[in-house]
Amino acid sequence: MPPLASLRAFEAAARLRSVTKAAAELNVTHPAISHQIKQLEDHFGVQMVQRVGRGIVPTPIGEQLSNLLTDSFQQIENFCDEIIRSKKGKTLSVASVASFASRWLIPRLPKFMAAHPDIDIRVIYAPHEIFEMRSDCDVVIRYQAHPVAANEVGVELFSGESRPLCSPAFVARYGDLSTPEKIARVPLLHDNDREVWASWFKSAGVELNAPLAGIVYEDFNLMSTAAIAGHGVALCPVELVREDIAQNNLVVLSDIGVKCDGNYLLLHRKVPSNTVLTFRDWMLKEVKRDAGKPARD
Repeated sequence: MPPLASLRAFEAAARLRSVTKAAAELNVTHPAISHQIKQLEDHFGVQMVQRVGRGIVPTPIGEQLSNLLTDSFQQIENFCDEIIRSKKGKTLSVASVASFASRWLIPRLPKFMAAHPDIDIRVIYAPHEIFEMRSDCDVVIRYQAHPVAANEVGVELFSGESRPLCSPAFVARYGDLSTPEKIARVPLLHDNDREVWASWFKSAGVELNAPLAGIVYEDFNLMSTAAIAGHGVALCPVELVREDIAQNNLVVLSDIGVKCDGNYLLLHRKVPSNTVLTFRDWMLKEVKRDAGKPARD
């Protein structure tokens, strides 16, 4: 069997498609990674990687070995984590984008805790710019349009399809808002930019005669809070605001939806712990239960 250091160096370089990134991850020098890969190739007598531009790609046999090593190292890491956690009891660290945490997860967490009192939960923010599984997280929940990383598993919770919603007080103030043409005449709220509303009106067959106006908010949380406060109509994923709809904080104005590129995903490592699987299965049951409810009365 080849030296473990060679296997570790090769796995990191093949997974990251870069000797430089592998060196940074393992906290060694670039030549050290290259030497370990060469040592591995000499051991087997076959080429494991090919250079492409500034990066590398595994050969077919190298790809097979890389995938096996990635899964094996992940299993070892997970089991070591389980040993440590077994001394402290079951713990689960969940990183979530703010919109999902505040609108969907937190209102439902008491049910999970009641069903699994032995699991200690920690919820932290997962900013949108974090695209890789954090070392201090067991589960990451985020809205994602790009492919899932090779060392992660992504489970779709629901799509980002959005419909127009506003507060009951806003409807009382502006009257009938049952058609896209009427919605176009009232204040609109925007998340990051005005493009989603433009797409919605296009889907609804409404030709806009003037540029869209209205306040642009940095994120969904701010925009949905403004909608609940009665500041305007917002495009929101119905699945994300079902609690607000049920509590009559928001009302759905139209069944016409607009689909963005991404989906809300639950991500975990390729070899998850039993605690992660318990949480994942609970979330999927909650999503399925909600899916059977009508969005509008």
